[in-house]
Amino acid sequence: NFIIDSEGIGSVYATTKVGAGESLATLPFRLAITEKVARNALPNLDQHSCRNVMSLFLAQQKKIGNESFYAPYLNILPEKIMTGLCFDKNDMRFLENTTLYHSIEERRQNVYNEFQQLIKDSPENKNITCDEFLWAYSVLSSRSFPYSLIDPDYDGPSEVLFPLLDALNHKPHTHITWMRNGDPETGSLSFVIGDEIEEGEQIFNNYGPKVCDLLIICGLLKNDKKKKEVNTNNRILLLL
Repeated sequence: NFIIDSEGIGSVYATTKVGAGESLATLPFRLAITEKVARNALPNLDQHSCRNVMSLFLAQQKKIGNESFYAPYLNILPEKIMTGLCFDKNDMRFLENTTLYHSIEERRQNVYNEFQQLIKDSPENKNITCDEFLWAYSVLSSRSFPYSLIDPDYDGPSEVLFPLLDALNHKPHTHITWMRNGDPETGSLSFVIGDEIEEGEQIFNNYGPKVCDLLIICGLLKNDKKKKEVNTNNRILLLL
């Protein structure tokens, strides 16, 4: 059961008891949003990165609304993705005088510059605004999976969106397996839970052991009262 709270945050809850080792959900690869899908729709952007082309494609699909094949998925995504890139001035003041502040500002400027070049190279998409592109970029940065889940032999930094499977929120130490089945054309991805889940409990995914990246990429930080600071890649971030 997918429930959106008063702050617009969606969460998935078990409607029945789920036993350890059971599959929570399965998505056929043909329904995934891949780099190949995006580049087929935007064929003149070979010189641009996977992330940027997929972001422009996603913004384009969002723009056309219910005409998009992916509308049922896009319509349930949050209108505001609270990654570091989308922080407003009030949010950013809490990060002043930190390396994280400068990392976010630098990354935001880079994304803006890349967007400008994308529109220059594909003027037919000039109706896409920078804010719409930034929304799509943040969707990818916070929800995408490595393309190797579809094709383990693929050699490159490609990404993929698995609609609905990406709806699970993050919780550290959650035991869950991303299980690939079949081949890249006709296969699927399943989420297999490692621990029993009772009816009515929230179902979580595990994004991995990240701290600063979770704030910049996903807009998340774990609220751990036992820890007042975290050292990540020789950077200290105070948790208020």
